[in-house]
Amino acid sequence: MNLKEAFHTQNLFTNLLSYAKDYLLEIDNVMTVKEKHFRSKAVEGQNDEVLDLTNLESKKFPADKVIDFILMLLDEREKLAQAISKAKLNMNFDLDAAVEVNKQRHSAVKAFDFIVTQKSSNVVQKNQGRGYVFNNEGNQIEYRYDIERIKTIDFDRNRLRRVIKALYDKADEISTSIDSALLNTKVDYEVPFNVYGYNDSIIEEYIESKNKKTAV
Repeated sequence: MNLKEAFHTQNLFTNLLSYAKDYLLEIDNVMTVKEKHFRSKAVEGQNDEVLDLTNLESKKFPADKVIDFILMLLDEREKLAQAISKAKLNMNFDLDAAVEVNKQRHSAVKAFDFIVTQKSSNVVQKNQGRGYVFNNEGNQIEYRYDIERIKTIDFDRNRLRRVIKALYDKADEISTSIDSALLNTKVDYEVPFNVYGYNDSIIEEYIESKNKKTAV
């Protein structure tokens, strides 16, 4: 498989692990429930009865088999991670660093795109200022005055536009390199079971395959 497929498989493993663990965390899935009704002790001649109250609707798989499935997934997840790490060593650039820096590059461009749209402004606020003075009689009186609010951009807009274009171009260049690496870098790993389909069907297929091997 290539690196892109390997990362996709990693995500599938993560989702399956989460689903299987959640299944075991449902108490009904890891318990059987029986009630023993001792009628004969209360009334002579009455038959005792054992009732199975296990929640069969929730309990799709044996808990032990799901535990085995999780252990298998953890093992395969580790093998895949090691195969991916080995494949990255053969690349001519640091993929993880390239991806992370490109994320930051896009984040910076987003901020710059917002800043570059800002404009200088000049607004007069009529009678918004308030002051106090003493008149000839010595009394304090209020007076009002106009306020002019002047906002001026504190950066070189033309330079910032050039910076934005350069970052866009660099991000596109790196993205192309990343896409090429994902498609052309081979990962020495083969998934030993079906990972496609509904989670239930994947687990069911795994359990059936294990049962067949045990039967043989």
